Amino acid sequence: MSKLLVALFALAAIAAPADPMAGPNSGILIDSQTRAVRLIVGVPGSAYAGESAVREADSALAAPDGRTALITRGSSIHAVRQLDSAQPVWISLGDEGPAPGRAAWSQDAQALAVHLPGQSRLRLWSGIQDAPEISGEVDLSAIDGSLAALAVASGGRTAFAAFDSGDHGILYILKAGESPRMLLTLARAGAIAIQDNVLYAADRGRNEVIRVDNWDSEVSVATVATSSHGVSDPVGIGLANRGQTLLIACGDTRRLIALGLRSSAVEAAIELEFSPTGLERSGPVFLLASGAAGERPAQVLDAASMKVFFVPIPAPAAAASLE
Repeated sequence: MSKLLVALFALAAIAAPADPMAGPNSGILIDSQTRAVRLIVGVPGSAYAGESAVREADSALAAPDGRTALITRGSSIHAVRQLDSAQPVWISLGDEGPAPGRAAWSQDAQALAVHLPGQSRLRLWSGIQDAPEISGEVDLSAIDGSLAALAVASGGRTAFAAFDSGDHGILYILKAGESPRMLLTLARAGAIAIQDNVLYAADRGRNEVIRVDNWDSEVSVATVATSSHGVSDPVGIGLANRGQTLLIACGDTRRLIALGLRSSAVEAAIELEFSPTGLERSGPVFLLASGAAGERPAQVLDAASMKVFFVPIPAPAAAASLE
C-alpha cells in the first residue's frame, strides 16, 4: 500500500506517551524529517501535529484505524497499538535479517504484509490487535520488476501486489504458501486498495481504476473510473462511505475525485493547491501529501465532509548552545 512507509534515520525506537489534555485525535502522521510518529490533534480544519508518540524509528507505517502503526528499526519489526493513549503497547514481530521494505495494513488493522526484499519474500501476519502470529509467506523470487504497491486482505492469508517492470505493470494475487498468480496487466502499476472482498487497482498509464471481484474463483474485472471521470495520473486511491465512494488523487492535475460506485457518477471534484502524492487512510482522514517539520504542513482529507485541510508540523527543537 504504501507511500506512508518512509525511511528515517537508524536510531532506536522510543515511545512517548500522548498528552491526554491535548484534545481529540484524528489520525496519525509519519514525520520523516524529525523521525517521529505524531498524532493529528484536534478536529478537521483546526488540527495540528502533536508531540511525538514514537520517536527515532527507522521507518513507520500508519494503520487505517488511526491508532496503530508498524515501526521498524534495522531488521526488527514492531506493531505499536493504542498510540492515542498514555501507554502505547509495543509488540515485537521479530527480526527479519535485511531491512524490511514496503508494507501494508488490512482494512481492519488486524493483518499486516511486509516485503522482505533481501529474501525476495512477502511475510503475512494476522491477529495484530489481539494475538499476532505469522500467517504465512510467499516466495517472490520468480517475479521481475519493482514492487509498486501492496495490499492485504483481512485475515492475513491473501495479499495483492503491483509490480512495475518499466514498460508495463502486473497485478498479482499472493496467497500464503502458494506461488504468485497473475491477475491482470497494467500499462503502469499504481496504488491498490481493498474494501471488504473487493480489490481496486489504479493504472497510471491508462488513467483508470479497475475493480477485481471473486479472486478465489471466477475472477471478475471491470473498469470503474476512466479519464471521462477526470482521472489523470491516479497516484492514490481509497474507499470512503463504507465502500460506496471511491476516492482518487490525481497527481498531474492536482485534483481529488469522489466517485459514487453505485451510480458511477462523480460526486465531488476538488481542485488542490498542492500535488498529492498518495491517499492513505488513518482513522477518519486520508493523507494526501506529507509535510516537512517547520517548513510545510501535511495535507489531509476529511472524508466525512469531503474537505481538505492542512496540518502544521512543529519544527525540530533547536540544539542547546554550549556557550
